[in-house]
Amino acid sequence: MYELPIRRLRIYDKPKIVSHYRNLNEDTLTSRFGVPVRQEFVQNYLDGIFDNAALVFGAFPDSCLRGVGELRTVPDSQNFVAEVAMTVEASWQDRGIGDALLSRIIAAARNRGIREVHMLCLATNQKMRRLAEKHKAELKLVTGQVEATLTTPWPSPFSLAEEISGEYHALARAILTWPLPEHGNRQ
Repeated sequence: MYELPIRRLRIYDKPKIVSHYRNLNEDTLTSRFGVPVRQEFVQNYLDGIFDNAALVFGAFPDSCLRGVGELRTVPDSQNFVAEVAMTVEASWQDRGIGDALLSRIIAAARNRGIREVHMLCLATNQKMRRLAEKHKAELKLVTGQVEATLTTPWPSPFSLAEEISGEYHALARAILTWPLPEHGNRQ
């Protein structure tokens, strides 16, 4: 079975994230933010994407960033609660990228002691609803939106090793597909 390369994104990956968001169509952006948004809003959002200790993950099915998932802890939460948001470029949807991103995000949340993960999507977003159900989320309709709540198990040595291994393999793939610098013809 093909394993989708997913790795944690860092501040130096920001140009790739910006490029990814530029590749998103209006419907995908509306699904991500819950309302139609302007490019200025998206740019302001991306300026702070790594603020507040957010964990950001990227999917690289063809060595290019095609999906982004974010895990943000809810400020002042007593129960170790976090929110998840994801985007996948329209031409790459329905290929398992969202599922792989969500699985990786749930593992990261679990390994950080986060007990509840919340996702909010438009009530009309059937893909996200099915994805949440696949991961055994409790769904609740809230004024035109669906709130999905996932409960994560406690971390284990196996879950920690799995996350470390996933990062190692994704990094190795990235290095192996790194473009080589072009050199001028030497004669």
